[in-house]
Amino acid sequence: MNKKTCWHTDVQPLVSSSKWLQLHGLKRNKLSLSQILSQIGFQHRKDYVTTLGKLVASRYADGLFPQYERAQDGSVYNLTAKKELILHFVDCLMGAIELYKQRMEWLTSESRQIFGVIQERCIVIVLDFGTAAPAEFDLCRDALSMVLVEQVTQIAKFNLIRAAPDLMKWQQKSTPVSEHTVTSAVTWLWKLDHMTAASHTNSAEALLEAMSDDAVEAVYYFAVGDVPVDTKQLLLEKVSDGPCPVNTVSFNAREDETIIFLKELSRLASGRFHAFAEKNDYRDATGPALKCEEDGKGLLALNSRKVKGRMPLVAGVREDVFLIWKELEEARSTVRQVQKILSESDQPASQDGIIYVSFKRVTIILMINILFVNSLITCQFGDDCLRNVYIQVALILDIYT
Repeated sequence: MNKKTCWHTDVQPLVSSSKWLQLHGLKRNKLSLSQILSQIGFQHRKDYVTTLGKLVASRYADGLFPQYERAQDGSVYNLTAKKELILHFVDCLMGAIELYKQRMEWLTSESRQIFGVIQERCIVIVLDFGTAAPAEFDLCRDALSMVLVEQVTQIAKFNLIRAAPDLMKWQQKSTPVSEHTVTSAVTWLWKLDHMTAASHTNSAEALLEAMSDDAVEAVYYFAVGDVPVDTKQLLLEKVSDGPCPVNTVSFNAREDETIIFLKELSRLASGRFHAFAEKNDYRDATGPALKCEEDGKGLLALNSRKVKGRMPLVAGVREDVFLIWKELEEARSTVRQVQKILSESDQPASQDGIIYVSFKRVTIILMINILFVNSLITCQFGDDCLRNVYIQVALILDIYT
């Protein structure tokens, strides 16, 4: 999908996949296979018969209803629903499949691919550009501008802090989100100077400053390139067990060790981890797609050059994407099984669909009921009496089945 795609409203909430599935998952909408089966029929029961000393499946529904056996556990369901209801569940499942596919595409496109999903209402983004080359520095600002426009505009408050020898803050404290403040932040971002030298203490100092804002729910540490060894140790000492979670975002790391470290740092700081490796050759880039104009015009337009890349292999699978993929696969499996039920149950003898009643079976059930009523009247529930009842029932079943 391209940037002009109109996403369904239900696809776009800035929440974790687990929370999103609490609203749109199969179980929440009674679309899991077991939930559907309970709505289109009832389970064929087995009860323990003391006289026989074993589990015996009831036979009253044999031939009365089409039956479906679950491959997972062998349980049998008697189907009582009409064709229209089963078709309704097929339609609902197809709708869920399309929704999950869109959510996966949304998660892995645009700013969500670069930065993950911002889930908090008040954040600070710490910018650590490291020793990025000038063209890569512009690329980072392209990516961050996209994050500000697409995601920060949907939260409540934010701030930007740059890790540098002289710590740089866009605002002294987190500031309410508005079109004006986001425009101001993008302008500030594009006015930053490119730097090549940095102290190993800059990153930790910037993160500590970000966490000192009591209103902040989480800090996002945007780390470009690789993190020096001495900086790693200081970050572990200063950031772990801080007053708020620290989510780490690795951008264009060259070494696997950097990604592994940032992932561990986020775990120790009770945060989340995201990584992105840009595939374009930024050394050949002609310049930033977002220009810093004095009047701010055009700053909220998305950059024309699409940032292309992927999650590095060493970073592992994105949990938020995996959860949606897992739900998608379950939905696909369920719709196949429901379609199978529909095709197997749509017999000529049942023009309306599913309920198929055999007159002969109804006659048998009626005879058995009369027999038991008669037994209750004529005996005192002794073992001999009940044994005779069992024998007569068996004879009826043998004669008519």
